[in-house]
Amino acid sequence: MVSKKHYNYVIVGDEDFPPEVSAMLNAAAEEAERGYSLEFLEKCRSGRPLEIGATPARHKIQIRLDDARLLRLDDYAHRHDMSRSEAVRTLLDKALAEGSSQDSGSGPSDDSSDE
Repeated sequence: MVSKKHYNYVIVGDEDFPPEVSAMLNAAAEEAERGYSLEFLEKCRSGRPLEIGATPARHKIQIRLDDARLLRLDDYAHRHDMSRSEAVRTLLDKALAEGSSQDSGSGPSDDSSDE
C-alpha cells in the first residue's frame, strides 16, 4: 500500500484496493457527484424519527427490564415484524386503551400509590 500519512488518517488511492472495490467506489462517487433527488435524500435521512404517526415524538423514556420481560418483548416485536420501540408503543397504547375503558364509569380511582 503506497499511502501517505496525513494528520490522523491515511490517504489511499485506487491502486490500494482490489479492482472490483475500486470500481464500486468510483461508481458511488460518480453517482454522488451527479446529485440526488430531494425525494431520495428525504428517504435516506439518518437519525431517530421526529414523528411517530402524525404526532411529534418529543419525549424519551428509559426503563429497566428483567431478562424474562425482555425476551417476551423481543418475541412480540419479532412476531409482529416491528422494532422494540414500536412494540413498546403498541403495547402501551393497548394497555392504556384497556385501562381507560375499564376506568370509565367505575368511580374515582385510587392513584395514591403513585405519590
